[in-house]
Amino acid sequence: MSEYHNTKAEDRVPLGQKLAVGAGGFPIQNGGLIVQYMAQPIFQIFLGLNPALFGLAMTIPRIWDAFTDPVMGRISDRTQSRYGRRRPYVFFGALAVALTFLTIWMVPQSMGDTGTFLWLTIGSVLFFTAFTVFSVPFNALVYEQTPDYHERTRLMFYLALFYNIGNLCVNWYVPATNWSGFENPLLGARWIALGLALVVFIGMGILPAIFGKERFYNVAQKENKDIGFMKAIGQAASSKPMMGLVGIVFALNFCGTIAGSIAMYIVIYYVKSGDVAGGLVLNAMNGTGFAIVGVVGIFALRWLALKYGKRQAMFLVLVLTALGGISKWFIFTPEYPHLLLLDAVLNGPVWVSLGVIVPSMIADLCDWDEHKFGERREGIISSVFTWITKFGTSFTFLVSGVALHFSGFDEALGAEQPEGTITVLRLFFVGASVLAPILAIFCLKLYTISEDSAYGIRNELEARRGEV
Repeated sequence: MSEYHNTKAEDRVPLGQKLAVGAGGFPIQNGGLIVQYMAQPIFQIFLGLNPALFGLAMTIPRIWDAFTDPVMGRISDRTQSRYGRRRPYVFFGALAVALTFLTIWMVPQSMGDTGTFLWLTIGSVLFFTAFTVFSVPFNALVYEQTPDYHERTRLMFYLALFYNIGNLCVNWYVPATNWSGFENPLLGARWIALGLALVVFIGMGILPAIFGKERFYNVAQKENKDIGFMKAIGQAASSKPMMGLVGIVFALNFCGTIAGSIAMYIVIYYVKSGDVAGGLVLNAMNGTGFAIVGVVGIFALRWLALKYGKRQAMFLVLVLTALGGISKWFIFTPEYPHLLLLDAVLNGPVWVSLGVIVPSMIADLCDWDEHKFGERREGIISSVFTWITKFGTSFTFLVSGVALHFSGFDEALGAEQPEGTITVLRLFFVGASVLAPILAIFCLKLYTISEDSAYGIRNELEARRGEV
């Protein structure tokens, strides 16, 4: 175990600042998932959009993100303004996210497959472009709050807290659209979207821009700007610690979201025998369980990371997740429907780690990157992870759509699916859940930044360009 280094008083982040910056975790969590969560039952089940077209509509915006995320990261890194290089984009990006989110749910009810597909695709591209303007500078801003190895973990505790509150809420947006007070789920989605736009995306999204501090702004302005855009991307993306973290994030999001998107069908058409309303509620209860475990897990993972180091804590979580993946075959069963609530206990901590441990590791990576390449570029680095996260949660809808198609699944048949269909879906469900942590464990070996090396890198950086 590494020697524990005490945090200097000047490296501490005030509680109010931690809360304001952490509040951004709510719109970040909702923005990354909410279109897929709400669009699947609204566009695919209620409006009847073909599953393959739905998967394509969810994938196209992520392909667009492959270009916009790194560009936004570079723009943010190189911006010079009286308000900083991150905060203006966070503020106005939050407003744009709210507006574009509302437009998605204004889709006319009788457009047909082609029209509905185009509305969802174009609306999603606009939304995720706005989300890029908000999320990439926001993540970079989070990494800038403190230069201390341990204080970063403490800060991420608040980010993860709001992230998990958002996770708790996001599971109930879809059941809320089915409230009897709404004429239909689409109308319900419009009202839910209005509330989210005002309270979450604007109300909470602008707080980090107002109260967050750009600690490395002066350092960035003094740097040599000769490194070109493509070279910067290549340098940042090709380092072993970066590849290790990218691999972890991609594996968990890609495989985990495949399992998550298929889970709704397993719960409705297998566990609940075709009861859509009952399945949606049970699925939401499971999501709520994940959120509750997430809140408790924040405290546990914070303690583990501070006591034993971030890499060791991450390894333990991934081993638990692999065991949890195997358990899905046995706990998702029609004989004991509520047994699936154990899923949150075994698989919840890994999603907490993406909010507590991984962001703290990324902040340490920013120091490593500056030490090796001589440029402070949280924007470029955060853009890579933002894109990987979004890609991992959207390309999966194309994969799950293909899985549904080739399994022979037919929504009109309810629980009376062709023989073997549910078995194929369960194999996809469990297989993806087990594969994700196993791949992530191998990727973790590439991330070699320990507590001692992080403090050593910081000392050398401060000797080179001064303290922040």
